[in-house]
Amino acid sequence: MRACRSAALLVLLLVAWPPPSEAQAAAQGLLPRADAAYSSGNRELAKSLYRTILASDPDNSRAAFQLARLSPPGSAEAVALLRRYVKLEPGDPWGNMALGDALAKAGKVDEAIEQYGLARRRTPGEPDVYTGLGRILRDAGRTDELVKNYEEWTSRQPKNSEAWSELGRARQRAKRYAEAADAYATSLALKDSDRTEELLDKALVQTAFSLRPFFGRSDDSDQNRITLRGLEGEWQLTQRSRLGLHAERNEVSDPFSSGTADALALIAKWQPRSTLNLDGFAGNARLSPDQQGQKGTNRPWQGLRVRWTSPADGPAAELRVRKAPLIATPGLVAQPVELAEIKAGLDLPLSGPFRARARSQRGRLEAATDVNYRTGYQFGPVYRWRPAQEIGVFYSELGYAYPSAAGYFAPRRAQTVELGTYIEYEGLSPLTFALDAGAGQQRVEKQGEDIRDWIATYRLWALVSWALKPGMNLELELEHYDSPVAGNAAAPTANWSYNAATLSLRFGVRPQSARSFLAERAERQLR
Repeated sequence: MRACRSAALLVLLLVAWPPPSEAQAAAQGLLPRADAAYSSGNRELAKSLYRTILASDPDNSRAAFQLARLSPPGSAEAVALLRRYVKLEPGDPWGNMALGDALAKAGKVDEAIEQYGLARRRTPGEPDVYTGLGRILRDAGRTDELVKNYEEWTSRQPKNSEAWSELGRARQRAKRYAEAADAYATSLALKDSDRTEELLDKALVQTAFSLRPFFGRSDDSDQNRITLRGLEGEWQLTQRSRLGLHAERNEVSDPFSSGTADALALIAKWQPRSTLNLDGFAGNARLSPDQQGQKGTNRPWQGLRVRWTSPADGPAAELRVRKAPLIATPGLVAQPVELAEIKAGLDLPLSGPFRARARSQRGRLEAATDVNYRTGYQFGPVYRWRPAQEIGVFYSELGYAYPSAAGYFAPRRAQTVELGTYIEYEGLSPLTFALDAGAGQQRVEKQGEDIRDWIATYRLWALVSWALKPGMNLELELEHYDSPVAGNAAAPTANWSYNAATLSLRFGVRPQSARSFLAERAERQLR
């Protein structure tokens, strides 16, 4: 009876599972040839054979996967083939990872992250899941998610030194240097590595007390000259904040008079997330004219800047508040004008690399003779081909409510149309630079007069930084404006241009070494 039942079951299986067709059999025969062509580097022959296999056997998962590998990364064909593979082999996490990589290349980052999430659920202990997803998050600028990815890896594999090292890199990218140092130290405790020790040294330099002496010089078309000297010191207050002091002296002169402006302020920097930065200062400025019989005056010197930046393809916003005296001419030192102003900006993604940008500002200028107000705005489209490389066309307008005799130029309206660009480049390490430039047309309407004709205008801001060694940077900042409404200050006259250069050196003072940090950390853990 057992034999009869086994025979009957065999007959049923043979009926329910028919033999492969001739086309499928032929496809199976071509597969070894296609694989051999792929291994030998004959890509064209391999592609042709894999296509032939799929034409006769669309459900051949290996042919679909191999052909996707031979297709251009991120192409529609590669994505379609890998989607087919994942459907045919739903239990293979490497298929999900390959599809995630292709989707990321195609710009579909959210779908790519979703595929890596599926792979992680199927194989939570596989390092490739975390390193592959980490590459996608890093390239997309999603630094906070990058940190969380490696934090999950270390929580699942706390004895994996590579996981802790990658977490340190992610935290360092997020400028969370103190937390990065902890991650590097944990990695070194698990496995000694010269490279990780070097990274720990670099993170510790960033957390050390630092000094930044600076020197600057500016001249304008009205023969006003400012010589700037100063010193700034910062120390780590918490893991994500720094506190410091800023002191500077501005020596202001023209052919007939001079004066000084000395400022001292407490500065604070806080970065609760990699996408959110807060910088502020609060102090006092002492304005002292070099004129007999005139006394110096004290004025508040305060400012706050809040920046929120989502990943590279998302929106961004900025808010600035500032209250400080105008320091542009000896006359403004002798008869101070205090400017309190708020500025706001918003970037919104439109389609692909295109974005819309809008800026607005509102300020109050108070002098002994009068009180004035200025209002301005800017808007225009931006084309961004990389996170820190863009070009745009902008319309700007700035105007003052009333004329003024307080020593600054207060037109009723100034209009500017310009082509502007912003570029940051780090490919020449240890040299990096940033450039913000614009050129266009401008016209000015004085109070009570007809508006003037359009004239050419241009502006330039550049920052060049040279990393002399970890934690020590020499920086040169250059500025040029030929517009009475450019920059943050109020210009003294209508036909005004301005040039400035500032040189600074930032360095850590007695940064802790990796070895001493590891020894202290081990001692704390034993207590």
